[in-house]
Amino acid sequence: MKKIWGLLLLSLGSLLLVGVLFLGIRLWLTNRPFVLYPQVNPLLAFSPKELEPSIALLPLAGYDYLQVFRKALEEGELETAYVTLAFSTSLEDQERLGGWISLAQAFAEKGLRRKALISYGQAYNVAILNPYFSDLERAEALIAIGKGLERMGEKERAAFVLRQAEALVRSSPYLKKAQRIALAQRLGKDINPDEFNSESAQPAPLSKDFATLPESYYNPKERERLAQTLASSPTKKNLQALREALKSEDSARLALYKEKMSSEESLPRKAGWLSEKIAWLTLKYRIAMGGFGLSLVPEWEVDAPNIKKELANSYSELFAIYAEQAVSLPESSQAERAWSEIAALKAYYALIGLYPDAPMDKIVAEVKESHTPKLIFLDSSRTFAYEAETE
Repeated sequence: MKKIWGLLLLSLGSLLLVGVLFLGIRLWLTNRPFVLYPQVNPLLAFSPKELEPSIALLPLAGYDYLQVFRKALEEGELETAYVTLAFSTSLEDQERLGGWISLAQAFAEKGLRRKALISYGQAYNVAILNPYFSDLERAEALIAIGKGLERMGEKERAAFVLRQAEALVRSSPYLKKAQRIALAQRLGKDINPDEFNSESAQPAPLSKDFATLPESYYNPKERERLAQTLASSPTKKNLQALREALKSEDSARLALYKEKMSSEESLPRKAGWLSEKIAWLTLKYRIAMGGFGLSLVPEWEVDAPNIKKELANSYSELFAIYAEQAVSLPESSQAERAWSEIAALKAYYALIGLYPDAPMDKIVAEVKESHTPKLIFLDSSRTFAYEAETE
């Protein structure tokens, strides 16, 4: 009899333990912080060993980044496509956005869920923060990202992104009636377009004119020739030749940028030279991180923290020059709009990884203060959402 009671008590204890565990898991699932995409540094979320050097080296050989990205994607070299896209500073806004969506879909099709989510996260940050998109382009991109996440079975993440699209469709004064109807249909939402009286023309961005790129600067023909040779014939001799060319080019470029920045009086042209310096430092940082699949310049690998610091300082300097130009605009409404664009640009470059060690607390405050429509920062996801998300 005692044995039976003992077994009953043991069974009851086991059931109680299972119940407590179930309740704990349920509470955790209910209250866990929402995370839109894996919290990683986008510029470090790759494996150098998985890169294909014959393709990865092509930008050093003078090939267009979009051309190289498409080649890597078509040949199934997704890690190489990722690195090409992540480190590119020359892609047009729509090219970068479309690239991340295409790459996310390719990762998802191969069952590489984490990389697909990282790529969709990059696309989301481009879509919601880049100040140079129209609201139509922004809404279409958010819908494409949300639908892609749906196809992956990521219902919670998809619903979040599609809510951002809906918030924009409902609130934007710049969408035409036909556009609002079409977007609502894609969202499967009943939105009455007659509620919106305004169909204002979306104003052209102001900060796009804050940097004037130089017409001519350092000629990289020798480095391009040697990179092409190494891509075709990866020998130690060819690697050493490219290594020396890169170090020589680095010294010449940095001296040129220093001279131009100290002598240039025009703020847009100064910003242009600084943009060129940022592009070079980004490429240099990629080399330091093994982003071409080879150890091109070992000295830069050792010096990677200093390269990253110089890159961060250059971005800070660039945005300071932008701010000077915003202050000098003739109308206060223009200055306010330019400030909003600059704040969004800072957040954009920080979250996609190109602006390393960015002062996020300060940037978040600037975005909250200046951005229209209002954006909030979601700490758990390290990203922004429209204010309506919390209403």
